[in-house]
Amino acid sequence: MIHVRPARPADLDQIEQLAAAARPLLHSLPADRDTLRDKLALSARTFAGDASAPDDELYSFVLEQSSTGRLLGIASIVAAAGRAEPFYTYRNEVIVHASRELRIHHRVHALTLCHELTGNTQLSGFCISAELSRTEIPALLSRARLLFIANHPERFTEDLFAVLPGVSDEDGRSPFWENVGHKFFGLEFRQAEFLSGGRNKTFIAELMPHHPLYVPLLSEDAQAVMGQLHPQSTLPFSLLAEEGFESDRFVDIFDAGPVMTVKRELCRSIRESHRRGVTIGDAPAFADEADHRLYLVCNASVERFRALALALPQDLPEPLTLDEQAAALLEVEEGDTLRCAALHPDRA
Repeated sequence: MIHVRPARPADLDQIEQLAAAARPLLHSLPADRDTLRDKLALSARTFAGDASAPDDELYSFVLEQSSTGRLLGIASIVAAAGRAEPFYTYRNEVIVHASRELRIHHRVHALTLCHELTGNTQLSGFCISAELSRTEIPALLSRARLLFIANHPERFTEDLFAVLPGVSDEDGRSPFWENVGHKFFGLEFRQAEFLSGGRNKTFIAELMPHHPLYVPLLSEDAQAVMGQLHPQSTLPFSLLAEEGFESDRFVDIFDAGPVMTVKRELCRSIRESHRRGVTIGDAPAFADEADHRLYLVCNASVERFRALALALPQDLPEPLTLDEQAAALLEVEEGDTLRCAALHPDRA
């Protein structure tokens, strides 16, 4: 079986390998050992802490093959993005130019630098082994984070967002960056991404233009990729879209990739999740495929959080009966509480 658990500092070697193999490369999961070590240390402190409100905390989760200890993926939550320094994006706006005398009324698409998402909870660093991309497992990793949020809402904000990679070529060149950021920074795209860390460094504010960028004045190549997704990022995008995330208000300041946002209470896995007690015994046998459904199931712990995908009855009984293997992997005992949500919330 495969389960989700909090990342540990001892996972550094395997996580470094995952980061190096990620395509496209992720700014939130840099293939830099020192940076990853710092992130894992922060995550371990976060899980061990007793937070009563979102702050500068990082929760990193790994997908582990239970029998071998092999790590197959990683995904994170930033409790309050940009709490130390603003988190910048471009906001899509329409600026109206009008002249009554000339009888002209013209609407122009513009991008305005903003830090409206500063302090909101961010889903970041989603990376999974390519061999699993066509299975149900990516949904387990991505959505386990949302059930953790559902269990511990005091640790997170009402507004959630995620930044997805935009269009860049095999050499890491971004048409949007070449037309906009490069002219102000004088840095190559990947170099700027690495230096920016979490997109919240002060040099962004110091060097990026603060006046609106009129989109018709940008090159055709730059305009064509605005809000467009990197071809190899369709999987995390589709998982978030299935949850209710939308991508029409903001674009990333580096590659103009989509920034997806949602209200916490509108996330399907959160809204449609159920709490159930636990009994341990023989798991039910299903005579017909219509009798059961694949559910994401997690325990209620913070530091010892665990999540699995299990076949359960369509109408979840109270309590749920788990076999000994599932109960051991979830680290639950008779009488504990689980949270369950359909692995694919919009599928009957």
